[in-house]
Amino acid sequence: MTTPAERANQLRGNLNERAGGIRGRLNARAQRLAEGLARNLSEIIERPPTPPTLRREEPRGGIPSARGYAQYNYQPGSSTGGGGIASPLVEADFSAREWWPLGIPSTDGLLYFPAQKKITMTDANGAEVVLEYAEP
Repeated sequence: MTTPAERANQLRGNLNERAGGIRGRLNARAQRLAEGLARNLSEIIERPPTPPTLRREEPRGGIPSARGYAQYNYQPGSSTGGGGIASPLVEADFSAREWWPLGIPSTDGLLYFPAQKKITMTDANGAEVVLEYAEP
């Protein structure tokens, strides 16, 4: 005959075994449901097509050594030198400036500011340089 404490321990053990079995079955069922859900979702979702890949290129080796060269492309007038404005530009006579008759109007249209039309300068080589501005 068993004592009530032993009987309680035995019942407690039986209950723990049954609870473990029930938990195991529930976990297995939840796992099956999750796998089924994942399978169903993967069937529904359209996967983008895989992009085409480039075919493999065969290695060719290095470029053989050779003596360097350059092809000269002479432009007309480049062999004589010059062809530009030498700095500094110097204005010889301020009174030689030309101005547009109307000038630039202010934002409210009440005043007109003078606008230059043409300035004549001399570069470092003594050549005349003319700066002509557009009409405002």
